[in-house]
Amino acid sequence: MKSVLVLGASGSLGRGIIGSLKDRYRVTATYSGNKFEEEGVDVQRVDITDPSSLEALGGEYEAVIFIAGAMPATMAGYHPQRYIDTNISGTLNVLEYCRVSGIKKVVYVMTFSDVSHKFYNGVPIKSDEERGLTYTGDHAVYAITKVAACDLIEHYHQEWGLQTIILRIPTVYCADENFNYFVDGKEKVKAYVQMIKSIVANKSVEVWGNPGNAKDMPYIKDFSRLVGLAVDNETAQGTFNAGTGAPVSLDELVDTMIEVFSPNEAVEKIYKPENASQPNFTFDMSKTNEVFGFEPEWDLKSMLEDIRDVLGIKAFRS
Repeated sequence: MKSVLVLGASGSLGRGIIGSLKDRYRVTATYSGNKFEEEGVDVQRVDITDPSSLEALGGEYEAVIFIAGAMPATMAGYHPQRYIDTNISGTLNVLEYCRVSGIKKVVYVMTFSDVSHKFYNGVPIKSDEERGLTYTGDHAVYAITKVAACDLIEHYHQEWGLQTIILRIPTVYCADENFNYFVDGKEKVKAYVQMIKSIVANKSVEVWGNPGNAKDMPYIKDFSRLVGLAVDNETAQGTFNAGTGAPVSLDELVDTMIEVFSPNEAVEKIYKPENASQPNFTFDMSKTNEVFGFEPEWDLKSMLEDIRDVLGIKAFRS
């Protein structure tokens, strides 16, 4: 059984991944904020900005799954230096830890902000798409530092032979009660959660912007399976899209939410075209499919049904 280190396992993404992988690998999961426990998993406190805390882990791992980092969705206020310290310096610390310890593989979770210039044009975004960042807004420094981290990772691949797999993700949907996130440094309820809450409690839902805008909506159980495929693949190298290749329009999303969360009652859809639209994009998944043999197993309806069944309708009544 392979031994795997998951850096940054206490959030929604990390918890979903270790919950899926712990039956197949010996998993050590790390956290830097609030302590958590996971049955069958060795949980350790690690701060990737402090090389000594990484060194204390030892180095008996076949692979590192690298999720840890500073991101806008979890940052109260705006502190760009945290992005520099965690996403750049922290990445260098992790890579040095791998080099010195003899760990041969890193699977890195990357934002899709590096290809934001390809949103809205209707053309599927390729895994090896040329970068194009948005240099304004609360995500700008974050995206810059994540790209710098990827360049450091590529350097360690070319200089030291480290096998590096970068999985580019949009929002990955999870079946947990982490309903809030930060936008421009202020805490808000996630948009899809707010829509479900309105459907359940008010029997109405607002549809903002262009209802035809469509985006990839991968589910954590599919993404976790892809992470496992990456851990097991001995030759894969470079950047791979980790989406679905089947974009969901806002109208389809709302209709399916109504079907799943209020199947026997009428729900009013209130269109608000003057409000901001969701992004419009899809991933070209051909490279990911070819290299890993990966095909998503969860469509929109089955994903929402699983979220409903795991959390229960009551979670969305307040």
